[in-house]
Amino acid sequence: MPSTPPSWTPPSPLSPLPPATMPWARWRRRTRVPPSCTRCRPASTRPRRSLSTFATDHPDSPKEHRTMPLALLDGPPTRTRPFAPWPSVNTATRKALVAAHDSGTWWQNGNSAAEELEAWLEAEFERRAIAVSSGTAALGLALAALGIGRGDEVLVPACTFVSSAAAVSARGAVPIPVDITSDTLTLDAGIAETAVTSRTRAIVPVHLAGHPADLTAITALARRHHLAIIEDAAQTVAASWAGTRVGTATDATILSFQAAKLLPGGDGGALLLRDEQTARRAERLANCGRPRGSSAYDHELLGSNARISVFAAALVLAHTRTYEHMWRAREGQWHALAEALVGQGHGGLLAEPHPEATRHDHYAVLVRLPASLTERGVRASTLAAALAAEGIPSRTLFPPWQATPAYRDDPQVNAVPTPRAVEVAATTVALPHQLLLDPYFPTQTAAALTKIIAAGDDLIAWQQV
Repeated sequence: MPSTPPSWTPPSPLSPLPPATMPWARWRRRTRVPPSCTRCRPASTRPRRSLSTFATDHPDSPKEHRTMPLALLDGPPTRTRPFAPWPSVNTATRKALVAAHDSGTWWQNGNSAAEELEAWLEAEFERRAIAVSSGTAALGLALAALGIGRGDEVLVPACTFVSSAAAVSARGAVPIPVDITSDTLTLDAGIAETAVTSRTRAIVPVHLAGHPADLTAITALARRHHLAIIEDAAQTVAASWAGTRVGTATDATILSFQAAKLLPGGDGGALLLRDEQTARRAERLANCGRPRGSSAYDHELLGSNARISVFAAALVLAHTRTYEHMWRAREGQWHALAEALVGQGHGGLLAEPHPEATRHDHYAVLVRLPASLTERGVRASTLAAALAAEGIPSRTLFPPWQATPAYRDDPQVNAVPTPRAVEVAATTVALPHQLLLDPYFPTQTAAALTKIIAAGDDLIAWQQV
């Protein structure tokens, strides 16, 4: 397991929770007081018990939780205080919205927050950037700008949100499900190779939960078969594989600014393109077929309106200023949770980063049911319910998109078996990234999981009710 980065010290479980409206950086500065300095420490941050006392009589003590009944069965929950909401509402986001409002420029006209966001993206990724209304819209525009349409096939990992496939179907093309690797939970390039046909035009690697896909193998595959690569980076911004940042080495990349994402704008997305001619085409397709700055009726293509709201762009820009700090916090807290679980004898519960994943964005913490429970028939949905009862929000991972009602009756996509994606959906839950910003998260989550795993009989009984 990777060691905790030296630049980050996990907060003490005795640290106070930050107010929902207080920026993380300000809260950390306020509470970062030398342990020996009790005279000048604010009263709210003075410890009322020693760590040794906490370890034995605190209600969140893992030792205590081993013997407590599950909250799912009316026992005491591990955590009673709700986590801070996401997106965070703070002074910076409020100022960004007011500035966009007071500018009087409420749509893209060359001098709005939308263009400012595009400039930031181009500086970050060194690619042409087009800010649009959603990540799904960005994927559809990428396919259209690359000329992918009716009768073409596009390889899509089976474990992803359905939009990754639906955008392909909307173009009249056929999404072909590809199973995932057992370590990265992203598209398996070896299996993808066997799915290539004379009709295959593109491949859509999805960077799942902030973990990058194997871009080395996928790029080699694309070159052998002359396929376009469209990265689905809806769940990451700065992850990297073998030192290469996502979005900087392929034909196209889509980002999402939906409210749950790492750079939330309420809604919105972006398309990053390597080729200038393709970018100009995508820009027109997103602007009713017109080039930006043209006359109102200068329609060169059959396009649609996929422009981003300037208010969404303003919110995204506000979050870019704290993104790196938030990532350091998530990274440190993930390592703290991993170490806490190892200390409880549950080191294999977390889906850990692949050695070639040189940066993980931690969009979600993926927790796998141990074999001791899956062999007895415990489902991921039961683990999610048990965690929720303990005060730790989570959700099950995506079912294979071809198993959703939208695709269930499609014989072409359901002819492809994806057993790993099926297994992951049945045995894995995702804890949202904002939980990692809470100082109590590692100790309380480790305690809750220890408590739940020890109660296998109770979980099975609850499932059968």
